[in-house]
Amino acid sequence: MRIFRRKHAIAARDALQDTWSKANERIAVLSILCRHAVDLEWIDRNPVVDIEKLSGGEYEAWPDDKLTAFELGVGTGQRIGDFIKMTWADFDGEFMAVAQEKTGAKIWVYCPTRLQDYLARLPRTGKFILAKNLTQPIGKRQVQKAVEDVREAIGAKGGENRLVIHGWRYTAARLLAEAGCSDSEIQSVTGHKTLAMVQKYRAQANQKDASKRAQLRREQNKTRT
Repeated sequence: MRIFRRKHAIAARDALQDTWSKANERIAVLSILCRHAVDLEWIDRNPVVDIEKLSGGEYEAWPDDKLTAFELGVGTGQRIGDFIKMTWADFDGEFMAVAQEKTGAKIWVYCPTRLQDYLARLPRTGKFILAKNLTQPIGKRQVQKAVEDVREAIGAKGGENRLVIHGWRYTAARLLAEAGCSDSEIQSVTGHKTLAMVQKYRAQANQKDASKRAQLRREQNKTRT
C-alpha cells in the first residue's frame, strides 16, 4: 500500500472497462483499503478519492425463466426451493398448490391477477413452470446465479443496498400487510408456521398508516387555525 498510487487504481479500473459494474466495484474496494492504510498511517492520503466511475449501457431484459422466478416468488410469497418446483399441474388458473419444503405444509395459494395473467401468457415448455427440459425444473443455483448477476449490475450485492431472493417473500408479506390483510390472511399466503414474522409486517404497515393519519391531522388542524 505504501507504493500504491492513483495511476494504479485507474489502471485496475480500466482493465475491467468491458464490465463497468465490476470496474466500479474494484474502485470501491481499493478506496476502502486505502482508507484503512491512512488509518494505519502507512500513507498520508487516499489516492482513490474522486476517481471517476465508469458508466454502462442499458440493461438487457431478463430472460423468461429468470423473470418467471421473480413473478412466482413475489406473486406467491414462497421460498425459492418451493417456487422452482411448481408444476403446471399445480396451477388451476387461480390457485397454486404448494408443498412447502421447509415446513412440510401443503397449502393452496391464490395467485394475484398479475401472476395469473403472466402465467396465462407463458409458453409451457415442460412439466415445471420453471422448466430446464420436459421433465425437470431449473436448479436453485441457476436462479440464484442469474439474480446475483442483476444484483451486481445494480449495486445491490452488499451494504445498505443489499437485496436477496428471500426478499421477494418479504415483499409479498409487506404488500399484503399494507393492503390491510389480517395476520391469519397473510399467514395463509406465506405459510409461516409462527405469527412472529407476520406480526412484524403488520406492525410496519400499521406504523405507516398511523404516520399518514397523524400528519394529515396536523395539516387539517393548521388549516383550521
